[in-house]
Amino acid sequence: MKLFLLLTLTACSCKKDVTIDLPEEVNKPVLNLLMSKDSLMVAQVTLASRIGQWKLPAPIRNAEVKLYENDVFKENMTLLDKDWVVFYKSTIKAQEGATYRIVASIPGYTEVEGRDMIPEPAKVGEVRLKVVTDNDGGTKGIVTVELHDKPREKNYYRIRIYALDTFDGIPVRMPMYLKSTEPHDVLFGGKERDTFFTDDVFFDGRSPRFSFVTSLRRNNPEKVVAEVTSLTYNSYNYLFSSFMAKEKNEDPLSEKVIVFNNILNGLGIVGGMTPQDHPALP
Repeated sequence: MKLFLLLTLTACSCKKDVTIDLPEEVNKPVLNLLMSKDSLMVAQVTLASRIGQWKLPAPIRNAEVKLYENDVFKENMTLLDKDWVVFYKSTIKAQEGATYRIVASIPGYTEVEGRDMIPEPAKVGEVRLKVVTDNDGGTKGIVTVELHDKPREKNYYRIRIYALDTFDGIPVRMPMYLKSTEPHDVLFGGKERDTFFTDDVFFDGRSPRFSFVTSLRRNNPEKVVAEVTSLTYNSYNYLFSSFMAKEKNEDPLSEKVIVFNNILNGLGIVGGMTPQDHPALP
């Protein structure tokens, strides 16, 4: 009897309750605003859904969204609501070098806010397209983009290649899938993607040339453009992490990617960017 009681007490003593705090993001306010130079600003205010729930975030229609330029109040952004497309729009355009702060007041929640600036345009040199025929008789293009990086500061870039075309008289931009030949490119890994991200860690103050291989539907090089976008720290980390999360989080064998967030008291992004189009010359 004593032995049985001792074993029982020993077994019970090995049991320990451990409480693990898991982040609860459901119903947390989300503020998203990616600002482009010389464009009106469009913000979305929603409530986050629980992880694993396959539904769109719930839009918030009764928020008061205030816009500040260099910490000076400019306006209340106007609600536009049409067919479940709900957003808040400015009447002023984002200006290069200015810092914008967006504050969203939502009934029942603490104010959420985010801020970022509009970066100066990237300095782009030569953009060239060389058309070649592959072994299967198809046509490929090698697009080369030259950057002139500003020294002694951290710079962030996004490059996308588009074919310009028209359908029923309407101009359209068709993204082209790329393979990068850049030896420091850890993103592509030999795969085709429609977006290339890089910072200047390997070429600070220099003028690198990036080469991309893409398929062409026909030999029409004058209708290919390189969109080169200068990004801030915030917009680069958000866009890059979102890009990687979309790809890796669907793979059960890949390490999950956490999307970058710079919103106080909430989730989302306020980020600035300056895109430019550069025709790829033959």
